[in-house]
Amino acid sequence: MHFSRPKNHLKFLIVLLFCWGTAFSVQAQKNKNREKSAAPAQTYRSELASNSFDNEHHVQALPDSALLLVSMKRNAWFGKNDFVLTKYDRALKPVWETRNEHLPNTGLLFVAAERGKIYLLFSTLTSQKLLLYQVNTNTGLGTVSEHTLPSTDILFKEMAALNGQVFLSGVNKFTLNMLHLNPQQEEIKLLPAVFGTEKDLGEFRVDTLSKAVEFVTAATNGQYAQVQVKRMNSKGDVTGSYFIQPDLNSRANNTLQPARLTPGDTLNKLLVGTYGYRTDKYANGLFISTLAGQIAYYDLYKLSHFFEYLSPGGERRMKAKLARKEERERALVMEHQVLLHPIMPHPQGFALVGEVYYPHYTTLTKGEFRKENGRLPNYNDKRITFDGYQFTHAIACVFDHEGNLLWDNTYKLRNLTHATLDPTLKAGVSPAGNITLVYQEKDFVWHKTLKPNISLTNKEKVLVRLQEKTEKMVTSTNEQIIHWYGSNFIAYGFQRIRPKQGEARTVFYLQNMAFE
Repeated sequence: MHFSRPKNHLKFLIVLLFCWGTAFSVQAQKNKNREKSAAPAQTYRSELASNSFDNEHHVQALPDSALLLVSMKRNAWFGKNDFVLTKYDRALKPVWETRNEHLPNTGLLFVAAERGKIYLLFSTLTSQKLLLYQVNTNTGLGTVSEHTLPSTDILFKEMAALNGQVFLSGVNKFTLNMLHLNPQQEEIKLLPAVFGTEKDLGEFRVDTLSKAVEFVTAATNGQYAQVQVKRMNSKGDVTGSYFIQPDLNSRANNTLQPARLTPGDTLNKLLVGTYGYRTDKYANGLFISTLAGQIAYYDLYKLSHFFEYLSPGGERRMKAKLARKEERERALVMEHQVLLHPIMPHPQGFALVGEVYYPHYTTLTKGEFRKENGRLPNYNDKRITFDGYQFTHAIACVFDHEGNLLWDNTYKLRNLTHATLDPTLKAGVSPAGNITLVYQEKDFVWHKTLKPNISLTNKEKVLVRLQEKTEKMVTSTNEQIIHWYGSNFIAYGFQRIRPKQGEARTVFYLQNMAFE
């Protein structure tokens, strides 16, 4: 017996196939019209005979556009060893190399630098003691001193140096601790002027132009959120305190979140951060404020390229949905957060890069539970596990010196989930004002150079080159990339390389990558 399909059903299939074909065509045309980011010039390379089982290396960009390499034994905590400091110039040629005693039961915590001096901070077996190495940038020679902490329970986060003084940020029992280490004094002082919790800290930085240490924290007066800025001199004395909060008309809706400061003269500094709609859980937009409290707001959904990480159909639907809500005067709540990078100087003013992310959870219900600890599960239960932070895309915004938005662009990320909330990208600004975003993933460096009013592809990646074209890379491990200066980056890691003739070698490499 033969059954014929209803004509309406056949028409529906034809329309559905037509829509699919149209969507694929639009997506293909969109990708075809997008320009490609130019591949970087991999001009300079340096290799050091080393392997990841016995050695570890720390790479640090220096203020004079040189590069510092700290090399030590992987298990240097035990026994007596040396660590080696090597300074490289822009062509990755060694300028000097010094060998220093690596004392037993000590481990490298941080490296910081200012013009003329490099600082290396080591932990000790006695958790209340720290060792500070001060190294002359021109000669590589230095001294070491021992210092005592006010508490043994501090978990350190960052280190910075200014005018021969060292400053540390950390957390002690969920409370922010800011410390001042004077190399001439044994005791490390706690700075009582800065307080809050770890999530309240927006920025801890040193401004070399205004010679100040700066802290930005979120604060609350019990009802409304506000942002607090503290500025100190190299002695740890407070030179300025500023409180930023929305005016009466927008205070009920706009919740200011931790922010960052622009570099430069005190009187012209701007504060840039995110804000949410009646919450600090989500970010609806960016705010820019003077230290006097004059605030301007920029909605994320109104940025020219914000939704380019979606498919063409998804982008249209999202914009239509937001337009309907705006027309009905309903609250526009974007359920994501933005991880802000430090603000970078730009030929037209300054540039801000932020990575959009969501906390990612997995919900297990009923049959997905297993028998645990000898008991059967309650099938009415729901178990939610936190997987990490899922990053969807990055935004880059360029502002003039007064804080007016000039242009924006977007880099679609690979939707990966990360266990910790740390930047996944490195960013740099070229002399022409382009913004390059890069990240390393195994053998490849993914990259995108953002320009005003141009949509570029998100699929550009490049292999780290070898010394010779005839060589073959067998394995690579511990690959990383950092911003060096301008639009120059340094990729580094361990490689096992087999030449066309002769024996294979295992090296730690430094590879310059120069973007347009």
